[in-house]
Amino acid sequence: DDDEEEEAPGSAAPTDPAEERVFAALERVLDEWLVTGMHRAGARKFVKDKICAQAGEEDCRRARQWLLLRMNGKVWEHGQPLMCRAPENVPGLRSFHVWPRNEAQWLAGVEARHGEILEELLAARGSGGGGGGLSGFQPYRDPASSGHKGRLPADGLGVEGVDVGAWNVLYLYLNHKKFEDNCARFPATVRAINEAFPRQYSHAFFSALTPGSHILKHHGPSNRMLRVWLPICGLEGFRLRVGDTIVQPNAGEAFIWDHSFEHEAWHEGDETRVVLIVDIWHPDLTEPEVKFLGTLQSCRLRAGRALVERAAAEQEERGVGRDPQDATYFEIVEKARHLLTDDDWWIVRAERDPTTRPT
Repeated sequence: DDDEEEEAPGSAAPTDPAEERVFAALERVLDEWLVTGMHRAGARKFVKDKICAQAGEEDCRRARQWLLLRMNGKVWEHGQPLMCRAPENVPGLRSFHVWPRNEAQWLAGVEARHGEILEELLAARGSGGGGGGLSGFQPYRDPASSGHKGRLPADGLGVEGVDVGAWNVLYLYLNHKKFEDNCARFPATVRAINEAFPRQYSHAFFSALTPGSHILKHHGPSNRMLRVWLPICGLEGFRLRVGDTIVQPNAGEAFIWDHSFEHEAWHEGDETRVVLIVDIWHPDLTEPEVKFLGTLQSCRLRAGRALVERAAAEQEERGVGRDPQDATYFEIVEKARHLLTDDDWWIVRAERDPTTRPT
């Protein structure tokens, strides 16, 4: 195995210089993830106690393989043609485009929450669309990049993930941030997320796709998490491609798929399709591995938000404006929260929602 030939922290180094090179490589990985202060000290201790130690052979075997690759500046070559190739990918995790139902008996508990989540969702639409308020949805946007094929919006904020139609989202949790106002509006949904989904990745949201929409093909960031869907309503005419697998979901029937594979979606129905999405840590990762990888991820996200806030404050102080296309992901999410001025895009059948009137 090529991974075993790399220098590893804690391997029997014959000389002090060799050991120094190993730990210098570890420090570079911690720099890569912007780990500082107490978190950095904790990460060093974890590597020494859990990855270098004998217990780490099984308890943290995959995290050890990943760390070895990153210390040597390499990325896992998984050989999967439709899976993303990313530094965050963890070697040796099982992969299915769509996971077998028998791998997640807990999905029945998720499905049991469908009715109350649907009721809560339609109530939010009713209060938003008819009373001048808003349900909390916002357009899905990504940062602009030279290779992005998404549609450039008229407002100039990032790029859309569709080439036709509209894709709107309502964030509850995103990258370890809780959207307090949205969570307060959806208490039953938040309760279901906390009680029915295991080992959450701190990423949960409603995804709404209007009739006639097409989400362009793209990949998720890594294989360390899986995506759980609870389809809520408007599923007729919708299909999802994950790798070379086509899924036509049904309302109330939850399933798990691997977000790291290329995927795209089409909606040819006549009602807005809404699903609840909750990301979870990959089940093959052990609890110590989740703790270690999660700490690194939290440090990078926290540092990224701090850098954005600092840059914005400095520009405001100098009175310098920014091109909207230069906005970061964090900035785009915040600014996009105020782009929708009504819920008229949200098409629901009259028999499902009494507040809907035929036009």
